[in-house]
Amino acid sequence: MGGVSEGDDVLARWSDGLLYLGNVKRQVDGVKQCCLVRFEDNSEFWVLRKDIHSAAGVEEVCCICDAPPLKEPLINCLKCHHYHPECHTPTIEPEADSDSWICRQCVFAVATKRGGALKRGRFARLMQFMKLRLPYQLSSLDWDPQHLTNQQQCYCYCAGPGWNLKMLQCGSCGQWFHEACTQCLLKPLLYGDFYQFQCSVCTKGPETVQRLPMTVDLAHLVLYHLSLCCKRKYFDFDHEILSFTNENWDSLLLGLSDTPRQDRCHNLLNALNSHKDFVSGKEIKKKKCLFGLQVRAPPPLTSDLSPLVTDPPISITHRR
Repeated sequence: MGGVSEGDDVLARWSDGLLYLGNVKRQVDGVKQCCLVRFEDNSEFWVLRKDIHSAAGVEEVCCICDAPPLKEPLINCLKCHHYHPECHTPTIEPEADSDSWICRQCVFAVATKRGGALKRGRFARLMQFMKLRLPYQLSSLDWDPQHLTNQQQCYCYCAGPGWNLKMLQCGSCGQWFHEACTQCLLKPLLYGDFYQFQCSVCTKGPETVQRLPMTVDLAHLVLYHLSLCCKRKYFDFDHEILSFTNENWDSLLLGLSDTPRQDRCHNLLNALNSHKDFVSGKEIKKKKCLFGLQVRAPPPLTSDLSPLVTDPPISITHRR
């Protein structure tokens, strides 16, 4: 968007899809096209210029193309900048009220939340409408062989950066979408979990999401999620592993939510002690109640040995 200078207060979009307040400390022009931004917690990171938005602006130019009004007048967002109607996505309708119109950036800034965007209210409705079109050409992105990252660092409805472990992949177009920008989730995403998801662009309406039946080892999923969240390898069975499993049981095993708690404990402990993917504390001369993953990796798409699931594996075509 519009240019920024050193010392400017800005909103920088992070890989979770949310905007954070910061201050530009240094600019790098040319190929890298990024700025060093200091955030409110005093951390400093390089952020691509496309993901940096000026926190305040009064200049009478379009914040997308930096051009003056020319043949068509600029429309002023109630909260931030000026736009040519054709530069905004979606195109600003001629009958738009310049005293109350709000741009895509501001709608997403208000509606996006950790665990999923707003589902009700004016901003939720505006966001749903704006999500019907992407503000970039999906075909122009250069993807890696696994289709996990692209060179432009352009993802989701917001065109911001991303980290695929905390995003949903659309089963139709293949693009990745931030948890914070989606309006279909009932519970926060777990690292390494499995979903079938379609974005609003592909459905031409509300997103759809379905959590796939568990065909992976539950213990593996829980340990992988905890290891990424806590940045540790070993976890206490009673106070961390079992506690987290019980708190999230309904979302972890939708089809087995009636399993008694005492059976959960027995089956989970049996899995941790018998599966080759896990290591216990006693093997490394620590407390035997500690468990961790041999290799920090997400659960496999199918599990041949899963003490907690008796149904045969199903074919999984898309994975978050």
